[in-house]
Amino acid sequence: MRSLEQALAAMGGLAVRTQTQHVPLAQALGQVLAQDVLAASDQPPFDRTTMDGFAVVLQEGRSTFDVVATVLAGERYEGALAPGQAVRIMTGAPCPRGTTVVPIERTDGGPQGPTGTVSIDPEALEPGKNIAWQGQDARAGERVLRAGTRLAPQTISSAAMAGADRLSIYVPPRIGIVTTGDEVGAEGPAAVRNSNGPLLAALCDSLRVPHRSFHAVDEVQALRSTLRQAAQASEIVVTVGGVSMGTADLVPGTARELGFDPVLHKVAIQPGKPVLLAQHTNGKCFLGLPGNPVSVLVTAHLFLAKLIGRFCGDWSPRWQPASLACDWTHRGRRRLFLPARRVGAAVEPVAWNGSGDFYSAARADGLLDLAAGGSWKAGETLRFLPYLGHHSGECGE
Repeated sequence: MRSLEQALAAMGGLAVRTQTQHVPLAQALGQVLAQDVLAASDQPPFDRTTMDGFAVVLQEGRSTFDVVATVLAGERYEGALAPGQAVRIMTGAPCPRGTTVVPIERTDGGPQGPTGTVSIDPEALEPGKNIAWQGQDARAGERVLRAGTRLAPQTISSAAMAGADRLSIYVPPRIGIVTTGDEVGAEGPAAVRNSNGPLLAALCDSLRVPHRSFHAVDEVQALRSTLRQAAQASEIVVTVGGVSMGTADLVPGTARELGFDPVLHKVAIQPGKPVLLAQHTNGKCFLGLPGNPVSVLVTAHLFLAKLIGRFCGDWSPRWQPASLACDWTHRGRRRLFLPARRVGAAVEPVAWNGSGDFYSAARADGLLDLAAGGSWKAGETLRFLPYLGHHSGECGE
């Protein structure tokens, strides 16, 4: 049985073929950037006022200035101001050379017309105030976004500010989601609702990854046909259930019959021990997840997201350091990934009824990484993995 680190190293050794394409900014949200974005020009592109007020050329002992013009955002004062002169200026406009900016509230308001005089609080007359200098944020040619960034609204805005109208992104892999089991979605007192399929579909949606959903009953021929169909339509086949040691656990053998060679089977984690990873000679990947809903949640974050990232410049979800909100002991013999929620700046495990209790897991904000047989005091720092597609507190009780 592999450790988590050994399993992730094996996944990192898979030979995958990545593709890139250029897309408009409007189509880039959630995709992984394949090429650095460089600033096309200085930002700000000129010395820019950060306040509404007056741009003045200081003159020793003087607090009343001659206003010679008004400069709006999008305009530029082309002349040169002499000492003792000023222009009324609006936020975002270029500052005339050699000026300092005084906010309107530190003045008497200035003239009613375009010219006249303005009296200024002498304590506000400091050189170089309230100006964002040309190139202060970024110089032309400077990298503003690094390849490997998953694009969010703010990073797309940064790309637009840098002058990019199209971005090079990794083409995400297509995912075939195959739920298995006679009981899933069936009728009768022993039937089980299909919650794992929607979970994986939503996770793929949160990563902007295309996917199709399938279901196979516990019969070899039906399973073989469904897995073949999913493999034809995708670069990654991910199955749910049927990977353990039961008499109806037909997935490992059927995957092998279809040409998927096992890379690993079973990882020393809780929940999610029976996870299966395999690859076809054509490069397509196979990931078999256990059927327990919390196991699916955990292994999807630990393995499926990482496998998707292999096709996207080795992107992976980011673990964060987290302070434990309470004392905690894990007496199990396997490494535990425990649902936990944020409490202020700390995290605390949710109260749950074991790894089958998905309702409690869904009220969490992410997963705590707990070593086997460990004990921790409140305030100690642990690794915390926020749920994908989730914002802290949105599933509160």
